[in-house]
Amino acid sequence: MALNKDSVQQYIDRLLQDCIEADLAFNNAKAQELAKKSALDKTKRWSDILRDVLNTVTETNRLGMIYLGTLERTRKQNEKVGKNARLAVNAIKILICEVKKVMDCTEVMKGLVKVLSDRIDCKIPSKGANSIMAVLANLKTAVDDALASIKDALNALLATYHLEEELWGDLAGEKGLLFQIGGMYTLVTEGKKPDIDSCGHCNPKKTPIFPMDDPACDFYTKTKHQYEETLEKLKDLQDALDNATCKREFAQAKKVALDNAYAAALAAKACDTKTK
Repeated sequence: MALNKDSVQQYIDRLLQDCIEADLAFNNAKAQELAKKSALDKTKRWSDILRDVLNTVTETNRLGMIYLGTLERTRKQNEKVGKNARLAVNAIKILICEVKKVMDCTEVMKGLVKVLSDRIDCKIPSKGANSIMAVLANLKTAVDDALASIKDALNALLATYHLEEELWGDLAGEKGLLFQIGGMYTLVTEGKKPDIDSCGHCNPKKTPIFPMDDPACDFYTKTKHQYEETLEKLKDLQDALDNATCKREFAQAKKVALDNAYAAALAAKACDTKTK
């Protein structure tokens, strides 16, 4: 009978030791599962950040390329308008020269009318309304009026010429709109305007800023590579978590079974003791 009691106690002691080991194994498996879950959650948060950054960069690139297209179309249109403005300046210069010739001829004509009038004034006794002197007087008045009109036209052309020169300068001059558009294009594609000298605080990238999805763009390439690596890491971490969860569930089931067996053994022993 004592041997039987010893055997029961040994069985209970062994169950207790198994319960302790199972509890340790369960706690360790649970800790491993929590660690894997924490690593997975952390990587997910980092993946979300990278995804948002990549989406932002992609959208920025889309808008930037639209902007570049608009700049290019504007540049081409401005080249045409600037060329037309230059042609208009040249045309007005030619017109000014032609009007100046007309004015010179009119000045000569005025002089000839005066000479003629002076020569015959003292030789013609009749100076009525229909006389040659009256006709010459009317001609002189008409020439003076024409000369005044020509001078007004010439002044207007000169004013127009200066305005056209300003317009051409604003459009296609040294610092005109065409230059500014080219500068904006260069700023977007190279990170630096052509009229800005380098300084100690300015270190524009050698690679183009746009298009940003170009392999030469370090930031986009690195971000995209990091995001892809993170997605692969998420798969591995999820597999590791699933494996850890299985181990934890197995350890938990074993722990529960041993705890139940230990409790049943203690109950059986207590019952056997009472019956004695």
